Amino acid sequence: MHLAAETRSFARAEVLMRRVLGHALSAKTLERLTQQVGAELALQLDNSATALHGQEVIVPEVAVASCDGGRIRTREPAHGPGVHEPAWRESKNASFEKMTAAAPQACDPCPQLPDTFRQVAHVAKIAETAAFDVTGEQRSTPQRPPYEGPRRVLRTCLSSLTNSQEFGQQMQREARRRRFHEAARRVFIGDGLAWNWSIWREHFPTFIPILDFIHAVQYLYAAAQAWEADDQARWTRYLELAEAVWQGRVVEVVERMRQTLRERGVIDEAKLCDDHPLRKLQDAARYLENNRSRMNYPRYRREGLPITSAPMESLIKQINYRVKGTEMFWNAPAGAEAILQLRAASLCDDDRLDQHLQSRPGHPHTRRSTPATAA
Repeated sequence: MHLAAETRSFARAEVLMRRVLGHALSAKTLERLTQQVGAELALQLDNSATALHGQEVIVPEVAVASCDGGRIRTREPAHGPGVHEPAWRESKNASFEKMTAAAPQACDPCPQLPDTFRQVAHVAKIAETAAFDVTGEQRSTPQRPPYEGPRRVLRTCLSSLTNSQEFGQQMQREARRRRFHEAARRVFIGDGLAWNWSIWREHFPTFIPILDFIHAVQYLYAAAQAWEADDQARWTRYLELAEAVWQGRVVEVVERMRQTLRERGVIDEAKLCDDHPLRKLQDAARYLENNRSRMNYPRYRREGLPITSAPMESLIKQINYRVKGTEMFWNAPAGAEAILQLRAASLCDDDRLDQHLQSRPGHPHTRRSTPATAA
């Protein structure tokens, strides 16, 4: 099951078993076992009474919950050879990080925008667009230390095709198993997706909500591009906006954006078309306004809390490594759900996949029944 969860395909897992271990199961057998174990893991998550295999769970100093969407390609099963009715499905993913951090401070430990957000190539990579042409602009800038946030001690994670309502319940059960609600410092961090904050409101209302600063940077970079006419002015504008948001002056930034739009003939309530040159500026103003209650970054830094969802983004990439690829399709919904469950369990730091495999019922010399063989 670890090979099935970690390698790119069941066929590769079969080859590795044969070459490394000296014996192998067929790819089809590995796929069938994955569906069995994945279904068992999903059932375990839905059972609110499920214990953590007798493990002692210590209340974290800082408890960080986050969630985000991913993508997985599915197909309709039972239609013969080939791919039938292919579709992209959204997966729901969640990370639960037990962290340790320094005691809260009276002053902001990092009041200036760090260098990592002042490097044009790096910021353009974050924004997933071309870099502004400002070669050599920041070479003389003094070094600014990065923000030293909390350090991760242990992470567990979830991944499923279920809807956001059911996934929120799964997240709540996982958080209670990890004793997150008992932590003195509790954080829920995410991007601007509406279902993220619906889950927060319903299941994590006592957690401090934080908008991922990196997503704010993406909107600020795009806004600067729409705001100014040349790259030098755009980069200067971005630095000005990013510094203000880093320092918590979000209301000021939103008002300046709206004032600029009004000066250029855009009515506040009017929604511009997609190809309008000021559309990205309008989108940024709306995004910041909708999320400003979750953007008090100086406070979060004083309290030793994380301000980016970079670990969540990394987790999605780790899950995608197994479930996404050229011509890779999963049977909908059972096959897709099973591999998401297995992959998430294998990425947890609490050895839950090993614990489940050791405790699941069965006999080493008796083949477990499946819907096909039991009929």
